Formats: sequence, structure tokens, C-alpha cells
Amino acid sequence: MNKIIASAAALALVATAGVASAETYGSIGVQNSKTSKSDSSLNSINARVGKKITPHFGVEGEAAVGTNSDSNATGKYKQTHRLGAYAVGYLPVTENIELIGRAGVSNTRLKRPEGVNMVENGNAFDYGVGAQYKVNENYAVRGDYTRSEYREKHGDSDTVSLNLVRKF
Repeated sequence: MNKIIASAAALALVATAGVASAETYGSIGVQNSKTSKSDSSLNSINARVGKKITPHFGVEGEAAVGTNSDSNATGKYKQTHRLGAYAVGYLPVTENIELIGRAGVSNTRLKRPEGVNMVENGNAFDYGVGAQYKVNENYAVRGDYTRSEYREKHGDSDTVSLNLVRKF
């Protein structure tokens, strides 16, 4: 699944390399995921790289690493990574505000750091919404919500994130 995500992200970025109006951006932020399978609330730091191909469509890749552990009845869980590739839609509301919708695929790995060597590794279909406020020509603040529906009985998760976006 990781190869599929990486291939899709690379293909999307290469396919848009020649588009004159394409806008490349990167972001860094924090996120919190509540997962049903492990009944945990996990924080992470994320980084995204994307290309806004038209004023209304783009693609982005995301990587995140966990920053905390959370306990439930079966032990402590920690997110080791989350990788994703997304198609992104933009709806300008004002000159500085736009609504965002995104859909794609991701892979998330959770591990239990103590006791039994137990790992949860799940592939998911993700979809979500958000908003972005352009602070100036190069910087924006973005908040979004993403729902992940995992395959193979891995449950689901709800993730909220806040990011600082930099246009290149």
C-alpha cells in the first residue's frame, strides 16, 4: 500500500509539472486522531506537500509521526507513522478564504510500546473538509477534518489538524 501511495503522489506531481498555473505548497502542523479500534486519542506532527493545479483542484501528499501514547484496556498505543495521498478540491469564498475538500488513501501504523509486541497497520480510504485563510501572498493557516475508514477490520479514525501553509 505504501508503494501505491508513493507512486500515486509521484505520478500526480510529475503529471502537473508542466502546468503553468500550478502552485506548489508545503505545510507543517499538528493533528489529533481518535481511533475506534484502539480506542485512543493520538497526537502527531504532520507535513504536507502539494500542487494546486487549477484554482479548484490539486493533489497533496502527507506524512505524520506520533508525539504521544494513549492507554486503553489492552495497553498503550502510539502512532509511528501516517502516509497519505489525496486529491484536493478548493472553493474560494473570499479573496483570502477558501473551503477545502479532499479524498484519498493512507496507511497508518500504531504500536504498543510495552508488553506484547503488537502492531496495528491499517490502509484506509480518507475523506475530509477544511478551510484555509490566506494571511499574505505566501502564507496561510489551514484547519481540516479527515475521516479514515480502514480496511481489514481496523476500524476508523477522525483526525483534526491545524497547519501553517507556505506557497513556493
